[in-house]
Amino acid sequence: MKPESAPETAVRRTLQVNVPIEKALRVVTERMGAWWPAPHHVGQLPFEDILIDPQKGGRWDEINAEGAECIWGTVLIWEPPKKVVLSWHQQADWMFNAGMAHASEVALEFVAEGPEKTRVEFEHRHLQRHGAGWEKMREQVGADGGWPAILEQYLQAMKQGN
Repeated sequence: MKPESAPETAVRRTLQVNVPIEKALRVVTERMGAWWPAPHHVGQLPFEDILIDPQKGGRWDEINAEGAECIWGTVLIWEPPKKVVLSWHQQADWMFNAGMAHASEVALEFVAEGPEKTRVEFEHRHLQRHGAGWEKMREQVGADGGWPAILEQYLQAMKQGN
């Protein structure tokens, strides 16, 4: 009898962008609110901006028109221009849980493949940490309307020079 394989606990994508490595990182960490799809907010009101405090331990927040902040996670690794890893605290029911034991990770690694070309290795990993319902969450974030659509917006931002 062949052993059953474990379910995949991550969503991965490799992107190619025609910009220098520094810009590829900057558009993620400084301009996320400009390209992140508006329907993908977790606060009660739509976001006006998404901010990443550029340091280990910094916050990853959305901010609405009234100035209220809704935390998504924290910066776990900050190694510009090569790597940023963020904790993701939205659970399978899309409610926030501050406990790191229940947080997945959104990791981006940037690899310069020339002065104007960067490979971005994206991974939303450790989704099993979210507990009951994590498989459905993985299905949702990996579906066409999840990370693939969000990363497509990032690619479009690169093409538009944002």
